[in-house]
Amino acid sequence: MSRHLLAVVGLTCTGKGTLALALADALGGPDAVSIIVCDSTKVYRGADVGTAKLTGEARRGYEFLMVDVVEPGIPYSAGRYMTEGRAACEEAWRRNRLALVVGGSGLYFRALVDGICEAPGADADVRAALRARRAAGEDLHEYLREVDADAAARISPADEKRIIRALEVYELTGIPLAEIHSRGATALEADRVAVVALDAPRRWLAPRVEERTRRMFARGLLAETAGLLAEVADETAPPLNAIGYRQAVQLLRGELDEETAFAGIVRETLRLAKRQRTWFKKEERAVRLNAAERPGRLNERVVELWEALLQS
Repeated sequence: MSRHLLAVVGLTCTGKGTLALALADALGGPDAVSIIVCDSTKVYRGADVGTAKLTGEARRGYEFLMVDVVEPGIPYSAGRYMTEGRAACEEAWRRNRLALVVGGSGLYFRALVDGICEAPGADADVRAALRARRAAGEDLHEYLREVDADAAARISPADEKRIIRALEVYELTGIPLAEIHSRGATALEADRVAVVALDAPRRWLAPRVEERTRRMFARGLLAETAGLLAEVADETAPPLNAIGYRQAVQLLRGELDEETAFAGIVRETLRLAKRQRTWFKKEERAVRLNAAERPGRLNERVVELWEALLQS
């Protein structure tokens, strides 16, 4: 039984899913490839439109693993993804399939392939103290930059929940989150791992982000968000705290108009892409490819890279 893993990671809205399906076709089809999604929001059931999740016939008969694994409102960690994602790889390998990993969640990918150690659990007192400091006017993102620059670079100043979590870990341990994750980590037992990271210039990416955001609204983002709100009491709980859903909640509450919500989604998505670029630049295994390249040629290049690795 071969234990091979090919990953397509990188920036949001660069066509990772489309490339993964083309690669899967080229590498043997549904009987030879299992697609393992690496996305911190697509793990949630009901988060389809807002995550551009492939569903139904769009999956073209391929097995998609690590999507729809948890109910809305339930926290899901990189550590849990490591455990369940590795089990998905094992299932693919047991069936003599290639594990084709696709997604843009850098921490989840690191957890899957390199392993991480879990950070300490939530502490209500520490969180309450941090929220009180924020309410008093302190810039928590600036504080995070002082104590954990790596986390601050990856987390948007608007993402209050992740800022508080990173600071909570630091307050409890005195150690930056990334350092905790790297301690005692055990790598995935794979024969071969190949990583392709898609990047693209902003001038190419921005119109794609705008078009995808239009499709999200046209396909029912607001209705989907309303349904999630009916299931989840706390509107800041996942996946409602993710880009797209967060603005949709504000729109439904009358706090934003549609034009402002649209602009906010585009702006935050482009900021996410910038953070993803920073993250995946540190992925030493990755071959970096320009997503703006002709799709057919991009697929050919990845297949060539994979076949060369198998022959090495």
